[in-house]
Amino acid sequence: AFARDFLSFAKGNRPKVALTDPNKIARKIIELFGDKAALSGIELRHELDSNLAAAALDEEGMHTCLTNLVSNALDACEMSEKRKRHVTLLTREDNGVLIFEVRDDGCGMDYETKQKVFTTFFSTKAADRGTGLGLLTTRKIVQEHGGKMLVKSAKGKGSVFRIELPRHRLPKPNRHEAEGE
Repeated sequence: AFARDFLSFAKGNRPKVALTDPNKIARKIIELFGDKAALSGIELRHELDSNLAAAALDEEGMHTCLTNLVSNALDACEMSEKRKRHVTLLTREDNGVLIFEVRDDGCGMDYETKQKVFTTFFSTKAADRGTGLGLLTTRKIVQEHGGKMLVKSAKGKGSVFRIELPRHRLPKPNRHEAEGE
């Protein structure tokens, strides 16, 4: 897992951008993690903006981003002692900015931990569970899309990870992807 994550982070591939339905990516993530969440007693929710227009995205890259964020959110909930635990994946648009957001009411992070989350090889997980590259890879992909990541968290309360992608800064679709070849 470490070698795969490291290579994924290190290689500077140009995103394979095509017009994509952001909600389609989000629905795939909900489907992917539904069983894991249920087995852990965590309610996996989604709030998808049904009016969201297609966007120029690297579908695989955004899938990787949301996989990392939802996986981390589920892990944070598993570390929480709360009886009712939730992870919510949201999509919406605000003033031309496409937003993906993952919220959890898991264990949360203190200030020091929050400052380190985008540091290479930093992980709060056991050595066999995390490489410390997931959030770094996620931030890199978001930046390749002209976007940014925001993090809010409070110890014992949970976390919110938000991806903001200004539509005017999104990469242009690759010609062969746009033509469906």
